[in-house]
Amino acid sequence: MKIGMVEKTIYRLRKQHPLVIPQIDPDKNSLEKANSWFRDVRDVGLEVIVIGGSIINIQEIQRLLDIAVNDFDFQVLTYLSGNVASLNGTSNKTAMYWMQVPNALNTFYSWDGLISNSLYVEKNRWEVIPTAYVFDDREYKGTSSWITRSNLIPESKPELSLAVAKAAEFLGIRFYIMAGGSGSPKPPPISHISTLVKNSDLFVIPTSGINEVIQASKVFEAGADAIHIGNRLERKDRKEILKDMVKLSERFQGRSFI
Repeated sequence: MKIGMVEKTIYRLRKQHPLVIPQIDPDKNSLEKANSWFRDVRDVGLEVIVIGGSIINIQEIQRLLDIAVNDFDFQVLTYLSGNVASLNGTSNKTAMYWMQVPNALNTFYSWDGLISNSLYVEKNRWEVIPTAYVFDDREYKGTSSWITRSNLIPESKPELSLAVAKAAEFLGIRFYIMAGGSGSPKPPPISHISTLVKNSDLFVIPTSGINEVIQASKVFEAGADAIHIGNRLERKDRKEILKDMVKLSERFQGRSFI
């Protein structure tokens, strides 16, 4: 499968240091708040963002997507959540985590969603990034883990994360997102991150519960290739925390994928 421009940008940035990727939830932001959020992220100097959430409104995502690309020149990622076939992307600017949730009991997130959206993604100018989106146990049931009905990987079992990762890698998947659900009170398990980085060639993105610089530092020390920051950026000091996390990321080594 060809590698598109957004994925190439991510790899280019990763050669320098791990990425900090901000995420905005369309359902939680008015137009005014979203514009303020975009301005703050742009001022920090970030190129890549995520737009998406667990329960989505296609019109709201499209509205923010158009602003992010046309007014702020971001490269934008979104998730394969719900019926996203009607979303219109922009060539070389938008990419979808073309994701399978291996531990989901809801079959939409194992195969059905991939099949029902597959014929329209390229037509609507979306780049796809083959992704395993895997829920681990943070002693918390988020909306996304509830909807997917995921069998959570225990914190004490990093070898299970690795088994899932290797299976995904053998299928040609390139990205591995460690999820705990939006609003997770606990950050990703460090032992799982280091195990995946040391024993696979996947691009590892821990998410959920990374709210402070000290937590981001531990995740980067374990070798994470990028982090998503979502709920934490709903606070007034988001520009400061983003600046601090980006400055922190620059202390860590780059890594080449292509």
